Amino acid sequence: MTDTNLRPGGIIPVDAFEHASPKDLEWLTSSTLVVVVMGASGDLAKKKTYPSLLNLYDDNLLPQNTMIIGYARSKLTNDDLRDRLRPFLLKTSHSEVVVERFLQRCVYQGGKSYGDLDAFEEMKGRMEEFEAKHSAESSHANRLYYFAIPPNVFADTGLAIKEKGMQDDAKGWTRLIVEKPFGRDLESFEVLNKTLSQHFNEEMMFRIDHYLGKEMVQNLTVLRFSNIWFERVWNSENIKCVMLTFKEPFGTDGRGGYFDKYGIIRDILQNHLLQVLTLLAMEAPHVLEGPKAGKAIRDAKVAVLNAIEPIRPEDVVLGQYENYADDPTIENKDTNTPTFATIRLFVNTPRWHGVPFIMKAGKALNERKAEMRVQFKDAPAADYLFQGTDTPRNELVMRMQPHEAMYMKTNVKSPGFTAKPVQSELEVNYDTRFFAHQKEANPDAYTRLILDVLQGKQAAFVRDDELRRAWEIFTPILHSIEKDGLQPIIYPQGGRGPPESDKFIADNAGYVRNEDYVFYEGSVARKSEGTNKQPSKSEPKKGYTDDELCDVGLFGLAVMGQNFALNMAEHGFKVCVGNRSPAKVELTVKRAADEGNLPIVGATNPEDLVARLSKPRKIVILVQAGKPVDDMVSTLARYMQPGDVIIDGGNEWFPNSIRRAEFLEPKGIHFIGMGISGGEEGARKGPSLMPGGPKDAYDLVAPILTKCAAEVGDYTCAGYLGPVGAGNYVKMVHNGIEYGDMQLIAEVYDVLKNVLNMTNEEMADLFDEWNKTELESYLIEITAKILRKKDDLTDEGYVVDKILDKTGMKGTGKWTIQEAAEKGVAAPTMASALDVRMISARKEERVEAEKVLAGPSNTGIEVNKEQVLDDLKAALYASKVCSYAQGLSLIRAASEEHKWNVDLSECARLWTGGCIIRAKVLDRIQKAFKENPTLPNLLVDKDFSNEINERSGAWRRVVALCVTSGTGCPSLCNSLSYFDTYRRGRLTANLTQAQRDYFGGHTYERTDQEGRFHAQWTDAHKDIGDASKRTAGENLQTLSSFN
Repeated sequence: MTDTNLRPGGIIPVDAFEHASPKDLEWLTSSTLVVVVMGASGDLAKKKTYPSLLNLYDDNLLPQNTMIIGYARSKLTNDDLRDRLRPFLLKTSHSEVVVERFLQRCVYQGGKSYGDLDAFEEMKGRMEEFEAKHSAESSHANRLYYFAIPPNVFADTGLAIKEKGMQDDAKGWTRLIVEKPFGRDLESFEVLNKTLSQHFNEEMMFRIDHYLGKEMVQNLTVLRFSNIWFERVWNSENIKCVMLTFKEPFGTDGRGGYFDKYGIIRDILQNHLLQVLTLLAMEAPHVLEGPKAGKAIRDAKVAVLNAIEPIRPEDVVLGQYENYADDPTIENKDTNTPTFATIRLFVNTPRWHGVPFIMKAGKALNERKAEMRVQFKDAPAADYLFQGTDTPRNELVMRMQPHEAMYMKTNVKSPGFTAKPVQSELEVNYDTRFFAHQKEANPDAYTRLILDVLQGKQAAFVRDDELRRAWEIFTPILHSIEKDGLQPIIYPQGGRGPPESDKFIADNAGYVRNEDYVFYEGSVARKSEGTNKQPSKSEPKKGYTDDELCDVGLFGLAVMGQNFALNMAEHGFKVCVGNRSPAKVELTVKRAADEGNLPIVGATNPEDLVARLSKPRKIVILVQAGKPVDDMVSTLARYMQPGDVIIDGGNEWFPNSIRRAEFLEPKGIHFIGMGISGGEEGARKGPSLMPGGPKDAYDLVAPILTKCAAEVGDYTCAGYLGPVGAGNYVKMVHNGIEYGDMQLIAEVYDVLKNVLNMTNEEMADLFDEWNKTELESYLIEITAKILRKKDDLTDEGYVVDKILDKTGMKGTGKWTIQEAAEKGVAAPTMASALDVRMISARKEERVEAEKVLAGPSNTGIEVNKEQVLDDLKAALYASKVCSYAQGLSLIRAASEEHKWNVDLSECARLWTGGCIIRAKVLDRIQKAFKENPTLPNLLVDKDFSNEINERSGAWRRVVALCVTSGTGCPSLCNSLSYFDTYRRGRLTANLTQAQRDYFGGHTYERTDQEGRFHAQWTDAHKDIGDASKRTAGENLQTLSSFN
């Protein structure tokens, strides 16, 4: 793999090896290199490892004879790996030619596991063949392993490398780059560390923390020890407090399942920020460059850690952003995992005695930022010298991201006639100071760190004693959170975090914020009343021309909001978007540009959003249900005018929509509560839209909604359902039907897998086949796809088999069952589905119950497989019809009570496309209610009743099979029970009502006489007087209300 003409001139960047001797560069100039990326098919490898190796390659910082082997458990060829890497590499600044040449150096090695010795033996042969091929021109043959894999496979991987992958010391070195997490607490770290250290010594291991590769972090040693003034003030005599901050403007965004196991303390504070703190606080190492620097610097860092006491609960403020647990990947909906933490600690050395160090990190905050902030004490006698003036404190700010910069907040004379001190700055922005007039860019952290490994420099990597002490500091507070149930404070998204944090910092660290100081992107300035004031980016433009005005606004840019905005823009509507975090606005505008220059503009705040819209204004809000919607409606209403329209597109409890409409009505602002179904994909490509509100308001927005909704034949899946509340109600019931439908499919899957012992591929084929019949539906379609999906994370087996059997829920299913009970409508299919989700959540209880509760004794039931498959298909269809029948009956009951006049055929029409429950059978359901709007129940429609009757035998056989095999089938069984109960003219309710009358005197009706009656069942029963008065408050439903 030698390509001497690959890069013109073979020029090495001048600053990469400024003081290196020829011997120091032998690894680059006269050696071969094999890099093995363990976990090559994972996100970390594709997004970080390979792009960083590409950077080194294009900068001539890899040996001429380099081979990069990607190892994973997927069955891939070399070209398959390259095809997977190419999209990520082309996103970099490198030319397509360079990317393709680099990819030719990348090959693939598959294995059954990360400890597959046969695969490692094969890989060893490939490495040795490559090294032998270039031995004549190489003095050494080095090997580098990059662990882009989870810690649970470190042991197997390490053993395989030790046995099959080590280079002989005489030929070259073997080094490992190991990614975090390095354990969950002190105990797990020790286990993990022991696993690796028994195979590799500390000189071989490079534990990577990418913050140690950031420009501003690596700058700390130069700043501190090469400037005469720096160390003079770097002590407790001059410094009031030190603050390290990490902020992200977004939440878990679908990664909640991973994040919830670690939390913000493990994710950011215990590693990234603590590492930065040690460099800020350490004493001067005896050397900063050369072969002894790694030990010297890390010894100094460990000395800092040894001076920090374990963190106590009183030293911490914990937070969790609102609706964090709504992330569908989070299983524990009562989680107390913090998404925000402020921690105070002290470095108990003479230099830092009494100086509070604050570490603060959080998600879903108001901006993206990571910085070091050192606030100095008040200037001596400033209060006396500048009487009547608060003299701001000096502050050194070192920003790590975005746009690395450093500035000293320094007091200067205020412009004009006064001598009042105001705060300005001495500033260095790396982008503008060093790279604005050059083609080169500042290398990223991973690129720097991999280059350090190749050179054998260990200073920017974490040593085992550093990690051990870090876990000793943090393990007590982590155990207080997880074992003692320490609860976080709930804080709104898009702000600074819990207000208690600011108070804690002010009270316990003495930090004083200068509210008059503003840092502008690109420059720093103070607030001023002068005529040449630089406008803040958050300050909206006061007026827009007609050409600048937008057709519709959308506030709330989670993925659903982004996709719906792009959908509207793609259909020709000019859209203005807003969000509490500006980063989401920028992302959406960028997506619009990338996806075809779609007409989307960003607003800086709600006032600006309203100002950018043509009248009457139409704004869709897609924020979390509950209080965030109330806050958003109240905020927008301040700037809107009579005739404007607000559309809430969230999953909202229908009384809340009615309440909001009543709040807006005196202001003349219309409110529409609109259900949106179809998920993220539907929002982008065409969802089902279920609006309810004033008809004249709907007419204003109908041109937008009907164009953006899913298309089925000649119509779109958007239409007026009735007054406010109706749309939310129909969407709620839609979700209840969805619960039932999903559970029915899961029960059929249970029989296929555990009774018929079918493989995933066989089951997928069956669902594909069923999707060509009367069962055709979105949920059947995706079930086949889910069953076929191989596990990319471990490259073993199928994803569905690795998913924990705990089902989450957001509340709409529960609302549906509550409403069914309130309205006196039986909904057993949906209720059973809800019950199973609640039982699934009790995983630990079920595991213990399995040990003591026995199933049927007849374990090997003989069945006719083809008969069972036919029966399952029939039972699934019949139960599915029951689920729709129950849901539509509930909508009818609510419509009658609230006088909404909802058209059930229109509900079925809106569900035929775009939504989760879309299915072929809905065309016939729509037809049934269109032909007979007063149809009391779908089951008594002539066509459907015939179909259900024909399938009832198969239905019963399936339920019987489930019972005899010990396979739970609550929704299939209760659907059949619903059918059997509803089809009977006389039930056993006569006995139940007699019992009620016996013990409570509740009275009863007779079949042969009018009126209410009470029987004197025994001599102890007395005459109760007027029986009709005993029924007050009872919900005595007629048979038609049962539907």
